[in-house]
Amino acid sequence: MNGAALRLLTFGSLGYARSLAKNVVRGALGRPSLFTANDILFRHYVRQLSGLGRIDRITCIASTHEGAGSQSLMTMRAIEFARAHGLTYVHTPFTVIHHADCPMHEWAEAWESHFNLGAGEAAVSDIGTHDAVNFAFTFPMLRSLFGVEDEDLPFDESLVRDFRRKYRLNKAPRPKAFPSVCIHVRQRNRHDFHSEDATDMVCLARVVAQVRTILREHCPEHTLRVFSQGIPSDFSSLDIAESQLSLDADPFWSMREMIEADLLITTRGTFGHVAALLCDGIVLADGQFPLQRGWLTYDAGGVFDTAALASEVSAKMRSASGR
Repeated sequence: MNGAALRLLTFGSLGYARSLAKNVVRGALGRPSLFTANDILFRHYVRQLSGLGRIDRITCIASTHEGAGSQSLMTMRAIEFARAHGLTYVHTPFTVIHHADCPMHEWAEAWESHFNLGAGEAAVSDIGTHDAVNFAFTFPMLRSLFGVEDEDLPFDESLVRDFRRKYRLNKAPRPKAFPSVCIHVRQRNRHDFHSEDATDMVCLARVVAQVRTILREHCPEHTLRVFSQGIPSDFSSLDIAESQLSLDADPFWSMREMIEADLLITTRGTFGHVAALLCDGIVLADGQFPLQRGWLTYDAGGVFDTAALASEVSAKMRSASGR
């Protein structure tokens, strides 16, 4: 028995005992029982040790304080974990997603339809989540119990292709007049926990200047747009026309535009990272998250392999212009 298992048994038993006591009171008041994600994991693990069944199904119910990018990425990681360890992934549709600009049920349902991550998966209506361990709140312990020592790694390419397939299930292809270049600029908002969550505009300005030089030489006919929040003056360092700034635009449209980009430049944040995962185009990323195969990255000083990008632009963007 490894250290993770001992910690789960020691601290999990205390937490489970507290939940049982609270549920006695809840029962007396006519309220339903309520167990935490850790309680459910503890119960499954004890059952496994007793030979009564193994941990065999997980779901993903992320923090309601997280936005669409964070919740979808956590769901992708849950599906990845289930596939890697022979577990059943039980899909729980989104119910509460931060930054809603319409009634919450409409907002959550729209993001559910946008990503389609539950397509083809076991559903809560079939199995229910009471028997499933919530990956979103237990993944550090789950990874330890299953002997996973590494932090997040790049997704397997076959899984990424499946995420893209699901995404496209309800979206018809859209023609483009010119190859599309999209830049996601992650701005701070009142829900941020860390000051470093915002884009380094000095760094990004260096990246954009080099990218535009490459585009002028290898793909002069293109569209270039910035997707972000704020006012035009916030982006003056990028030396981009105001007409190319899509600020506070519809997030579903914005993400789809980035996903369908021929060249996508990401900055900090899960929103842009998820768009990059679903994008078939060239991706130039800041390296905050694990890089998928074929992605290019720039460092804190805005330095990247310009020759490699020029080569990819020359090959892919010119073919895109002939669509």
